[in-house]
Amino acid sequence: MKPVLIINLDVKDNHEEAAIGGRLTLDLCQEIEETESWEDSIDEIISGFEKQYGRKIIYIISFY
Repeated sequence: MKPVLIINLDVKDNHEEAAIGGRLTLDLCQEIEETESWEDSIDEIISGFEKQYGRKIIYIISFY
């Protein structure tokens, strides 16, 4: 059983928002990848992202 992170970033259904959402998602994924143990720091990463970009993220850790 390995932990997996499921993230939902709310994006309006138009081309501009999709492009912005894609870039934001890439930034978030890169920040998560840079950590040694995302399981220990995910709350701080998500909180920092929400403050920096003003976007709310819904996430859950599951096991696969």
